[in-house]
Amino acid sequence: MLLGINDIKEITTAMLEYPGMDYTEYSLSFLKRRLTRLATQQRIRRKEQFLERLHEADFRALLLTELCVANTEMFRDPALWRLLRDKFLPALPQECTCLWLPHETSGEDSYSLALILHEAELPGSFQIIAQSPSHQHCQAVEAGLINQQHHEQNLSNYKRLEDRDAYENYLVEEAGKSCIAQSLRQNINCVQGHFLNRQPKRKDIGLILFRNVGLYFNPRLNHKALRLLIDALMPGGYLVLGLKDHLPTDLEKELMVCDSAERIYQKPLSKEPSYGIHRF
Repeated sequence: MLLGINDIKEITTAMLEYPGMDYTEYSLSFLKRRLTRLATQQRIRRKEQFLERLHEADFRALLLTELCVANTEMFRDPALWRLLRDKFLPALPQECTCLWLPHETSGEDSYSLALILHEAELPGSFQIIAQSPSHQHCQAVEAGLINQQHHEQNLSNYKRLEDRDAYENYLVEEAGKSCIAQSLRQNINCVQGHFLNRQPKRKDIGLILFRNVGLYFNPRLNHKALRLLIDALMPGGYLVLGLKDHLPTDLEKELMVCDSAERIYQKPLSKEPSYGIHRF
């Protein structure tokens, strides 16, 4: 199925009829790729068929899952996870008890965070809130499911991070599937719902991981999303963006740059942050 700009706008407008399905400000290139992929999988050949299928709850669930691009590996960018483990997790505000992943997809970032907390002997100190629009993804994260196709890459990344072979000690087999051990995932709470519509009502969020998500948004939605995240972050907390993400100048001025290479920012307690800072 070939989708033009007007076709995509018609589909996203039709999606507005259903709660949590406002994708009108996602980038057109992203929507074209994901909608075309789903149409091919479902053997949908015409836009009118796609619009008709939107009336089906099961199809809408598939669509929400398709619009969440899965992560490919745990400890993606080991240097970042090393910095979090060694410098930023120990420097979190004392009142922090919540770490938020607003747009989790397949669980790899949540598992990575849980594992480094465990190895830093901090597993019970924080609740990890992983949020996804997709019910299917939430179920997978809650179950700790690991994509076995990424096992070797996960293992390689872990070795680069830890320089040892303990990764497989954290895996178990449940119902014939490879999973992260229950002891690691017990503090992960996966919440279904788009973060733009539903945020944790808490004042103790000290770390937000939002890596390479904004690149799927148009500039206005990217600004809106980052504004929301900065407001949700407690003073002294850290915002981690992806290397491809754009932080608008007006929002950048509200934050201190902790690590320009890994895109780690701090919301200041006062004029000066609690961790050694430099600006771009």
